[in-house]
Amino acid sequence: MYDSVAILKAYGEPVYDGYGNEFVPEIDTTVFVQPRGVYNSEFYNAAQLGLHPSITFVLTNRADYNGQKIINFEGNDYSIIRTDWDAQRDEIRLICEERINGNPNSSDGQNTR
Repeated sequence: MYDSVAILKAYGEPVYDGYGNEFVPEIDTTVFVQPRGVYNSEFYNAAQLGLHPSITFVLTNRADYNGQKIINFEGNDYSIIRTDWDAQRDEIRLICEERINGNPNSSDGQNTR
């Protein structure tokens, strides 16, 4: 059942204030998701590439996902490392790794790919 709520995050074009300071606006899209675990094969294949998938989010409305790279669920940010469209079930799966201390490149804060 898709009764959990998550926020897909994207960033707009930079804008400048009256003092010339640059700001990048965050564009949030609230979506209904079904959180799932990560398949063993997905986990091991990703680990070979230095990725650490920890959760999968399933969306039933493909139009809700527009290439965002970050999803927030229950106060935690996750990097979207891969997407998978299942045409048979008409759903899109977002395979994600947890972002530690806001580090977009690693789930453990150590990896500097």
